[in-house]
Amino acid sequence: MIKTHGILAVLLITMILAVNSPAPCAPIEPARKQIPRQGPLTPQEQQWAEIAWSYFLNNVNPETGLAGAQPNYAPFTMWDLSAHIAAIISAHQLNLIDKKEFDSRIRKILKWFTSMGLFRGDLPNQFYSADNGRMVDWANEPGELGWSALDLGRLLTWLKILKERHPAYGELVDKGIMRWNWSKLLDRDGSMFGASYYQRDKNNLIHYAEGRLGYEEYAARGFLLWGANTDAASAVDPYSTITVYGFPVPFDAREPENLHAPNFVVSESYVLDGIEHNWDLPGDTNTNVNTHSDPIQAEFAWRIYKAQEARFLNTGILTARTEDAVDKPPYFVYGTILGYGTPWATLSHEGKPMPELACLNTKAALGLWVLFKSDYTDLLAEAVTALYEPEKGFYVGRFEETGVLNKAITLNGNGVIMEILLYKATGKLLTYSGQASHWDKFFEQNTLPRKALPPWKYQPFITIHKFDP
Repeated sequence: MIKTHGILAVLLITMILAVNSPAPCAPIEPARKQIPRQGPLTPQEQQWAEIAWSYFLNNVNPETGLAGAQPNYAPFTMWDLSAHIAAIISAHQLNLIDKKEFDSRIRKILKWFTSMGLFRGDLPNQFYSADNGRMVDWANEPGELGWSALDLGRLLTWLKILKERHPAYGELVDKGIMRWNWSKLLDRDGSMFGASYYQRDKNNLIHYAEGRLGYEEYAARGFLLWGANTDAASAVDPYSTITVYGFPVPFDAREPENLHAPNFVVSESYVLDGIEHNWDLPGDTNTNVNTHSDPIQAEFAWRIYKAQEARFLNTGILTARTEDAVDKPPYFVYGTILGYGTPWATLSHEGKPMPELACLNTKAALGLWVLFKSDYTDLLAEAVTALYEPEKGFYVGRFEETGVLNKAITLNGNGVIMEILLYKATGKLLTYSGQASHWDKFFEQNTLPRKALPPWKYQPFITIHKFDP
């Protein structure tokens, strides 16, 4: 547990800033309350949007309309597809593309989405190839792997945003989702389940409860928007806190070895919940960005921001942490506020400490910047908005220890930056049109499709095996 040491003397902070910050600056005043940044984009912010959009100008396959997770890497996940849809909607709203180009890009994606191959005919696979739209593994080789409930929860949020902002696409969206076997995703208590082949053995499909505090509640919102029961997944309990520089940072108190899910506290899920849902409950038509119908999640997000601000004020280390790609092995790490209870741990998916890969993360920094207006987030934005490659997009960030660029560039990172800027310009991203869709009319007389009872209901306990997905 980290105790509060107090804010360092102004002179010490100024000396540290000279090394760690992009330019000398006045002492930082700690934020006192959560104030979002709202209003039309400035010319500089519009340029940020153009930089982020350049990823999609240069990495979308013109035949399929799909984009790989990184340049020259065709596989993408449903999480990536969500960011792609977010980027297209944002580009249109921010006047980077006209209505005709918007329609062309969205229709290509929806054409594929309504006919895409499904894992065992039930649910979207973990990976698809932007080259041909087919199911693949992470090496872009043909194959089925399983599904991710967290990825599908985010996708459901963005498909809902799409059809509420643009009802003309609602029928295609609804028909695509109505192909899914929802009974494999959720049990009767409202827990979300992912699945993967154990050690790629197609005769051994392992189902596991997916998600931890933060990501689980965020993904559950997506399912709730479509009428699913997520009582268990939406519940924050059991959780505990660890005090980090005086702020009680929440973490999931469940035992990690009993459920397949890394217990990492990072910024991204709370940032996405803030800009997309405004930390509101599904169905809340509130558009006031200063009030929240889920105050617990808003409070958790505030603490996670304040812990990162306090780390800077106490150490001079610019801090905006989340999971993301890195440009060297193992190519993906979790930059945490808490990693298995340890503050500021940087870990592989398996939990191996990798402190040398700790990053100041670009999307996390701008997410904190737009949701928490403060001296500190001004500094964060100044630091990360210089980290980009012309015509390619923003880099993931820079390494904390050396200041060297992390030159990985990702679809998700640039898509999230696009939606951050759209939130700044328009406010809460999920708004409601009030128009009944094909889905709404169908389920006036029907419940969610139930092709089969979830397999975990046939046994009192599920043995969750570790596996290499």
